[in-house]
Amino acid sequence: MSQPSTYRRSVITGPRQIEFEEVALPEPGPRQVLVKVAAAALCTWEQRVYSGIDHWSYPLLGGHEFSGDVVAIGAGVMQPLAAGDQVAVAGLRRCGECWACRRGYDNLCDNQHMPREPGRPSGPAGFGEYALVDGYQIYRYPKRVHPFEAALAEPLACVLHDVKRFMPRRGDTAVIVGAGIMGLLHLAALHNSGALVVVSEPDPTRRAKAHEMGAHAVIDPSTEDYVEAVRRLTEGRGASVQYIAIGLPAVIEHAIQAAAKRGSVSVYASVHPRGTSIQVDPNVFHHKEVVLSGSLAQDHEDFLDAVWSIAHQTIDLKPVLSGSFPLRQLERAFAAAARPDTYRVFLTPNGL
Repeated sequence: MSQPSTYRRSVITGPRQIEFEEVALPEPGPRQVLVKVAAAALCTWEQRVYSGIDHWSYPLLGGHEFSGDVVAIGAGVMQPLAAGDQVAVAGLRRCGECWACRRGYDNLCDNQHMPREPGRPSGPAGFGEYALVDGYQIYRYPKRVHPFEAALAEPLACVLHDVKRFMPRRGDTAVIVGAGIMGLLHLAALHNSGALVVVSEPDPTRRAKAHEMGAHAVIDPSTEDYVEAVRRLTEGRGASVQYIAIGLPAVIEHAIQAAAKRGSVSVYASVHPRGTSIQVDPNVFHHKEVVLSGSLAQDHEDFLDAVWSIAHQTIDLKPVLSGSFPLRQLERAFAAAARPDTYRVFLTPNGL
């Protein structure tokens, strides 16, 4: 099937400023793949950049959580790809050459944000009709799934990275702090872990969603002391694992207090502004052997695991799908994504 000579894309040019432009459709160069975008999710990061909370060098080609179909393949791509294959795209690039990448920690790549020309739009580019990406960013689905679910491979991979690092054992109590999209993906990923999974969330709508998705218990930290609630649910022992899916310093402090002996606290969500500090008695780490760590993005193995899980429906993503908008309604999509009763909102640049 022939492709157009031009395509439309959106550009975030500043806080709450979006422009649409029509540009020439590129030909893939060596080891590049041209993808026709089917669905792109509005991640919290793009929401922060759009609102001006996260300072970024505009103009930005947003959209790093997306799925689509292969259109053209450049020379030297080693994967067995064919035109029409459904794929997910790891929108944030890795250099493959720094120390972290060579050690297998490509999620900690020193060069995730490649050099850019000042004033020229750059970024993952999922908020457009087509995207040109490197071959290593492509993950092919073994069988077709809904494009919205396919687009969630990237955030699910991030969650799997966290859960695999701090996997509760059968009989443990795991607490997820925050029932936004990432907290609920943690809940879905822990569904068959054998652990008692608790969700802490002040918003009643989101607590209800966590119950709907299988949380064994919920905590309302606006009416009940979080530390006491965790101890009540664990016969005084504290939580074996806590996943911090909301970026509030006080939440991290409370989680450390609520940790069981040899418990783990994983700071999944970033805290803003940067440079924020917490107060903690360091003796808790010595006397209880509590581990405080973090979790950033995903590596290649996590992405493969996410695609496999979505393709074989071992993790249910349907409860977090919150509607879609055409490309030209990106501003409306951002407004919808910011509401507390939504989880993941999608763009469909080429319709569905």
